[in-house]
Amino acid sequence: MCARVGFFDYMARPGGESAFAVLMRLGHSLSPTEACSTQARARKKGGDFMAKRKRLTRITAGRYVEAILYDQPMPNDPPKTRAAKQKVSSAARQKINRRTCWQKCELAIAANFDARDLFVTLTYREAPATREQSLRQLNEFIRKLRKARARRGQKLLCIKNAEHLRDDGSEGRWHHHIIVNATGRDYEEIRELWSAWGDNVDFELLLDGRETYATRAQYLCKEKPPLGKQTWIPSRGLKKPKRESSLVDESVTLSVESLPAGAVVLEKSEELNEWGHFVYIKYMLPLKPEGPDPRRRRGDGGLPLFSDLG
Repeated sequence: MCARVGFFDYMARPGGESAFAVLMRLGHSLSPTEACSTQARARKKGGDFMAKRKRLTRITAGRYVEAILYDQPMPNDPPKTRAAKQKVSSAARQKINRRTCWQKCELAIAANFDARDLFVTLTYREAPATREQSLRQLNEFIRKLRKARARRGQKLLCIKNAEHLRDDGSEGRWHHHIIVNATGRDYEEIRELWSAWGDNVDFELLLDGRETYATRAQYLCKEKPPLGKQTWIPSRGLKKPKRESSLVDESVTLSVESLPAGAVVLEKSEELNEWGHFVYIKYMLPLKPEGPDPRRRRGDGGLPLFSDLG
């Protein structure tokens, strides 16, 4: 091996040997000063002596986290090794990239709402004839609810939809599902404001032990919207999920045992071949301890506030 051809890639490997010792073992006659300079250049190229040959990607949305760790194809990999790693890395990227309507909705819900927020169904006294008419009336209701909260110094966060198909796919009446942040006086206020359009309002906790972010998102997205329209509609000011991705040392691992204490695993999968490997884990972080929930008060239906994931 020449000291100046391929040496930097060599020095990026783990092992802890100094540049001077490596060069002496390889029969080169650089001085210790020259070797240290070469070592510094290797560090600049490789980031450290531990090779960064894995990629860790993490998506965080509130307490909801998706993490995936996979072998990254490297420019100096032999063709067979690179092809095997490329197969694994492609599968990993497909796993972590959110493409479908409900997957994007799931992240939006998780980033902005928790187990104590509300999943509300609104039905009409006299159902509108079209989706556009129903959304105009829903937007008027949302405007009044936002104004009522603003008078108390409280914000309104919501995700809404409009749908009209029955479970068997036949035509039904237009109605709405909305997810709203809870404040403590929502039941009476929402019923009163919606009374201008309908008499039936159904309240559920967002996560009640049976429902998850995924099932709520799938339910909101079950009806295909008109071309160019969105199935679920977010309100202004919602937080966006945080995505981080970086190359990490070969020593880094991802496992259930490495998750924070109290985390609940929702899904785990992995793929392995001769040269490549990925691990994917979806989990919920534990709910932080806090005092009495200011959003709950008597008369709001007496529903439990915490799901199995809360």
